[in-house]
Amino acid sequence: ACATGARRWHYQAVHHGLWDYDLPAAPTLVDITVNGRAIKALAQVSKQGFTYVLDRRTGTPVWPIEERAVPQSSAPGERTSPTQPFPSKPPAFERQGMTDDNLIDFTPELRARAIEVLAPFERGPLFTPPSEKGTVVLPGWVGGANWGGAAFDPDSGRLFVPSMTSPIVVQLVRPDGATSNFQLLRGGQMNAPTIDGLPLTKPPYGRVTALDLHQGTEAWMVPVGEGPRRHPRLAALNLPPLGMQTRGNPLVTKTLLFIA
Repeated sequence: ACATGARRWHYQAVHHGLWDYDLPAAPTLVDITVNGRAIKALAQVSKQGFTYVLDRRTGTPVWPIEERAVPQSSAPGERTSPTQPFPSKPPAFERQGMTDDNLIDFTPELRARAIEVLAPFERGPLFTPPSEKGTVVLPGWVGGANWGGAAFDPDSGRLFVPSMTSPIVVQLVRPDGATSNFQLLRGGQMNAPTIDGLPLTKPPYGRVTALDLHQGTEAWMVPVGEGPRRHPRLAALNLPPLGMQTRGNPLVTKTLLFIA
């Protein structure tokens, strides 16, 4: 409360964070109508691809946010949270988890190659923890929504979210006693593997998603930028724009949406 300095509420979007999934941008203040009820809310976009929509007076989720079981750490001494919060609405605006469903499939050969390239690493759904083997994390620490945040159109009730599909590898290594007294540190491989420079995930690699915050649904999604569709392995496939791996910054007016 600005008048008194008293804390009114808080909400924790990630428990025992191991993924650098801090909230990357300020929340967007939104006045929405849900099931006939007017709500003064806020919409908080995230690196992990979720939008947390909360009543800004009380901090109560507008739609249920469920605590779901997540993979647990294999690193010695680490105790990960057994669950993480998953918003039921609106749907995620970014690919989540390095799973077979999210792997490149332009051709059967590319898909088989992606599975082969990933074989040495740990991978799995969202919130799969870092490991000594090296975990491929999606979204990565610069993926999903980021510093640019989102833009809201009060007339349509739509939130426009630029995001980027950008996996990384988080590998834990055992330091020698001369450099650190920690049992494990981040090290080893850090860049996600590719196939001759092609990302291992399906496109779009950069996108903007329009979320209807009256309904908690996705209105539309489009790629932003051409992406690698002229790569030698893809040139003969005549693909549409695949989106660029870059952060977008939105500005919305009554009639136009700008993504810089």
